Amino acid sequence: MKRAILIRLFMVLTVVFLVMLAVALYTLRSQALGDSKLKAYIISELVRDTLTSYMVMGVMDRRDEFLSRIKEIKGVEEIRVIRAKSVVEQFGAGTRFEVPKDELERAVLESGKAMERLDESLTSVVYKIVIPYKAVPIKGIDCLQCHKAQPGETLGAISLTMDLTHIRKNSAEVFSWLTVVFMLSLGGIAFFVNLFITRMSNFIRELAYAMKSASEGTFTYEVKTDPGYEASFLKNTLQSSFSNLQSTLNSIEEKVRTMIGYGVLKTGNVLSDTSKIVDELLNIYKFKRVIEKDKRKKDVYTRIREVLEDYMSLDRYSLYEVDQGRNRISTVYVKGQDCWCNEVIFENADECRAKRTGVDVDSREFPCVCPNFSDNIACKEGSLHYYCMPVYVGGAVGNVVQLVYEPEMEPFINLIIPYIKGYLNEAAPVLEARTYMDILREQSLKDQLTGLYNRRFLEETIDKLSAQIKRRGSTLGILMIDVDYFKQVNDTYGHDMGDKVLREVANILVKSVREADMVIRYGGEEFMVLLMDVQAGKSEEVAEKIRKAMENHTIEAPGVVLKKTISVGVSEFPVDSDRIWQCIKFADVALYKAKATGRNKVMRFKPEFWQEEGY
Repeated sequence: MKRAILIRLFMVLTVVFLVMLAVALYTLRSQALGDSKLKAYIISELVRDTLTSYMVMGVMDRRDEFLSRIKEIKGVEEIRVIRAKSVVEQFGAGTRFEVPKDELERAVLESGKAMERLDESLTSVVYKIVIPYKAVPIKGIDCLQCHKAQPGETLGAISLTMDLTHIRKNSAEVFSWLTVVFMLSLGGIAFFVNLFITRMSNFIRELAYAMKSASEGTFTYEVKTDPGYEASFLKNTLQSSFSNLQSTLNSIEEKVRTMIGYGVLKTGNVLSDTSKIVDELLNIYKFKRVIEKDKRKKDVYTRIREVLEDYMSLDRYSLYEVDQGRNRISTVYVKGQDCWCNEVIFENADECRAKRTGVDVDSREFPCVCPNFSDNIACKEGSLHYYCMPVYVGGAVGNVVQLVYEPEMEPFINLIIPYIKGYLNEAAPVLEARTYMDILREQSLKDQLTGLYNRRFLEETIDKLSAQIKRRGSTLGILMIDVDYFKQVNDTYGHDMGDKVLREVANILVKSVREADMVIRYGGEEFMVLLMDVQAGKSEEVAEKIRKAMENHTIEAPGVVLKKTISVGVSEFPVDSDRIWQCIKFADVALYKAKATGRNKVMRFKPEFWQEEGY
């Protein structure tokens, strides 16, 4: 580009120089011809006047000497006095030099008009002018006194030939000097133009690169070339603007990273990176705003699952919940297979390395670092990796997120781990709040003395429970249990011993039924057991098992050893009635019958019990 500019500039300057030189040469030539013509006229007038004076004074013999002296004038090559026809007829032909010798001289004698001719060759420049003398008075001298001619008639002519070769030589010297001056000037101009163009070209190139870098999100490029002049202001302004913009974008990225707890993977494009982290902040804000309005912890878990599956596109992962009170882990969601961990962690949460240590567990750090991963063979072979992240809820590990992936997915997993942690960090306080709400709710539904569900729990769940039993076409066994002669314990040993008896009865009840069954403190010393999906007619057998266990159980306290019995009333839903509360009432009636007939027994509800009571 710079070379092309210089070539064009050189061509323009050369054309300008040639035009100026042509004008100068033309002007010089015109001036030289004009001067020569004027000089010729002056010489001719001088010769004419002098010869006329010589004639008047009678000293025409001095004519040749005078003409010889005229020839000594620089540039005068030849000067002759030519006689016209009337003078030849009156005074004779004269010498051979006075006879016209070319057409130009004859034409002047015939026309009476001055004529000129310029003969140019490679070696010489000759200018010839012929000026007529006419029969007219000149400075008080009347030509007609001596010449027999008509007024205004041509008497002769002065033929003057001048050699202008020296003028051409002078012009050539001027041209040479002009060319030298031009070439020196052109060289100087070229040098300074080249210097200027080089500087401007470098500046424009750096400026273009800086703008290209800016369009790609990089504002750190520094324009080093100082173009000078007003362009320096442009450079300084641009550099200052880029620096301020870079600083502002970095500040935005740093503040957002501080807010969400992690940063995006930097690509070097500050605009793109800033846009990404602002978008991520918006996504985090939307996520947080949504989960804060979720009432249940289950809903929050659903949002986390959507992030993992829909946003992160994960197809192998596990989300676990830790029960701190019982030190157990339960599965919230698993994708990819039934379970990615051995069942031992569900019985003892400390078997989960992430839960026990409270730090991330990465199988790449050490093969099979966690012995309870379900496929450590694939992990050891390197065909499968896992990454487990503990989530702190209320100061302890409340959840564990496990990512399972193939080796080729490693770059992607490394990229999304900070994002996942960001979302989990936002979810943690919400999960903590929902956990506390669940705890408070559970406490409101549980008896503080025995840890069993209370009557409020029964009232909130019994309708849903009965609907499920009907939908499954199964049977719900209802056991109403009362501690025999419980008031005597309080009266004899005090309420502390009475509380201990109630706790012991609760333990016997819980141990005597399945985990799926429900044990409820119905009120005072009265308990209820709901036997889920029991075989019809088997409820009485379970009740008898509980009664015997209680009968054989010894309750010990400082200085006291007791044995207590219980009475049990049994009914079954929907065997005895298709209304659940009716069946509960039937069990209560059967309990009353057991107590009325001697206690420490199990009584299955019969329709006649209802009639006997007068219902």
